[in-house]
This record gives sequence, C-alpha cells and structure tokens, in this order.
Amino acid sequence: MVRIEVRAPAVQQVKTLMRGQKPEVGVRLYAQPGGGGCCGGGGGAVQFGLAFAKPRPDDEVVRVDGVSLLVDPTSAPFVDGAIVDYVEDLRESGFKVTNPNLPEPDAAGQAGGCGSCGSNASNGGGCGCGSH
Repeated sequence: MVRIEVRAPAVQQVKTLMRGQKPEVGVRLYAQPGGGGCCGGGGGAVQFGLAFAKPRPDDEVVRVDGVSLLVDPTSAPFVDGAIVDYVEDLRESGFKVTNPNLPEPDAAGQAGGCGSCGSNASNGGGCGCGSH
C-alpha cells in the first residue's frame, strides 16, 4: 500500500480544480526517475508530476479527504511516503511534491524529492523545480 500525505492546502486546491470534472477522474501522481525532465541533472533525480486522469486497472488508488490519487506500479516505489502540498509565496506558487524517503540531493542538488508542479496560472502553469 502506497502512503501519501496530502496537506490541507493541496486538498483544497485539488477540490477546486476538480469542479466540473467527471466523477471517475482522479489525480495521477507520478514519478519520473533518473534525471531529465524539468529538474534535469543527476542520475538519482526524481521528478514528480500531477495530472487529471481516469484510473487504469493496475493503478493503486489512494483516497485522502475525498480526493482520489492514482499511482501506477512504476511510480509507486518513488511516491511511497511522498508529501503533496500547495504553496503560494513570493518565490513559488503551485503544487509541491517531495519525498523525504528518497536519497539526499547529490552534488548538483538534483536527487531526492525534487518536484513542483502547477506553477501559477498567470504564466501558463507548467512544471519546474521549486526553491527549497
């Protein structure tokens, strides 16, 4: 069983964004291991992402405060123990996914729990590393 902590601001933001979605749609939480993507960098890097999706037969569905998170089998080992938050401050705005169970950042600062998705709506959203 995948364990995910979803903090209250993230739950509220997801519920707001889910308005108008079909009932079978959930939020896919996925991990792209091995660098590249928005964070670039080291071999141990993991980039997290969030997207609306319908569940697939092999997904694990994690329900938190009325929100269904969908996790595919490939992402599950990286997502287990993750924390999903929503932040708005002067430096960043959007969903932020971290996993303290992953290795500490390497010399380039890229490994272990990098992930900030959603950015702010004024710049078209997107995905990128949040400042820590």
